[in-house]
Amino acid sequence: MRRRATRPNVFRGLKRFGVYSTDWKYILVPTAAAYLTPFVFGLWFGYVPLGFPLGLFTFLILLGTFNYLRLSKPECWLSQKFDAEIDRWQSIRPPLHTELDPAVWVNKTKT
Repeated sequence: MRRRATRPNVFRGLKRFGVYSTDWKYILVPTAAAYLTPFVFGLWFGYVPLGFPLGLFTFLILLGTFNYLRLSKPECWLSQKFDAEIDRWQSIRPPLHTELDPAVWVNKTKT
């Protein structure tokens, strides 16, 4: 039997509800904050705690937003935008203090 070329799916991003697994933290953390905050302050709308509709609404809005962004953006777009914002949108970042190792081989004189 002839061997066929296969491509492993190990490195392919995993999607749940159209959102990659690396982006779920940007959906679940604000959803949890929107859900738990009204319980902390005791906010109710009639007999319904305000956290339930607010958390559900936040989840649906963020899920729709991330699905919309995924249609037109590459896979790691959001994390790269956050990294660029941290680096202040510089094209070349200067090395950090921990990245500067003394180059002993440069300072050696020939004997």
